[in-house]
Amino acid sequence: MVFLIFRARPSPAKGRVYDLQSRQRQGKFERCAIEFFLMLAWSDSDNTRGSALMTKPALLVHPPLGLFEARLADYDVVHWPTDRKDVRAAVTIGHVGISNAMIDALPELGCIVCFGVGVDGIDLDYARKRGIAITHGRQINHEDVADVAIGLIIARLRLFTEGERVLREGTWTPPLAVPPQKRLRGRKIGIVGMGAIGSAIAHRAEAFGMEIKWTGPRAKPGVKHAYEPDLLKLAEWCDILAIAARGDKTTEKIVNADVIKAVGADGIIVNISRGSVIDEDAMIAALKSGTLGGAGLDVFVEEPTPPARWRDVPNTTLTPHLGGATREALWEGSQNVMENLRRFYAGEELLTPLA
Repeated sequence: MVFLIFRARPSPAKGRVYDLQSRQRQGKFERCAIEFFLMLAWSDSDNTRGSALMTKPALLVHPPLGLFEARLADYDVVHWPTDRKDVRAAVTIGHVGISNAMIDALPELGCIVCFGVGVDGIDLDYARKRGIAITHGRQINHEDVADVAIGLIIARLRLFTEGERVLREGTWTPPLAVPPQKRLRGRKIGIVGMGAIGSAIAHRAEAFGMEIKWTGPRAKPGVKHAYEPDLLKLAEWCDILAIAARGDKTTEKIVNADVIKAVGADGIIVNISRGSVIDEDAMIAALKSGTLGGAGLDVFVEEPTPPARWRDVPNTTLTPHLGGATREALWEGSQNVMENLRRFYAGEELLTPLA
């Protein structure tokens, strides 16, 4: 049985408290955490199994993951920097990752376990040349991220941000507090990337009566929506450009100034993938000049993004990278991490290896 509790102390005899605290920066990244507490009732044999081990294997956790590390009692947890040479596995958050320098300093490293779906903080080619397996949290939070994408689309079409500002500032003047808004039904949405998240966005957009096209590296069999191989043409066609592409070297700034201009003064860009996919400077300039109609953003080039960067940028709805941070997804993600670690050390097939 699972109980939700908040800010409780663990009872050694009855259970353990876990805090799935995800820090987005260490050093270059400022510490920015998601706290989530769960109590799981375990049997006495479960509680004592770690003590039965003669030697705990060294496990690098980078960045530190707070009280989630209470789940790692069977491992000798170390943080970076470390001079330990016997580390065989590492747990990380995809956008923070494990650098090549860290890989070089860990000669026994054989597996990198990513808490979420992203792996953009890892040089995949370099890791694979070293024979390092990589796992991630696929098919865990894609529905949650798609929910946020649709929420941002509605917020921009219906001017939620502007409406709340008018209400809070006391400038609500009947009959219309904000200008007339746009209906969702009938809008054309172009989706960049038709993976798990893109597919979930398309499913929701279809339910709202939107017209759907998508783009990606190649067409996919079984996808019923029209494929447009040219991103620029997709941007010219759509009312809303929803970005759900993987963040890596191949997608860096693919939404450039030309694509942003093509979306147009009446169009909206929504990004729930990675900030690196957009030329952020070009987008801010377009928003300020009015050549881009609006933007709903959950991810940014630099995270946390400096508040001053967005202070005078109009027609935006901004959220602090909360797309996949539901209680359910965080719990399932932690289970995925634990099972991949168990399988790696047991020499078994990994649960969610990166394809």
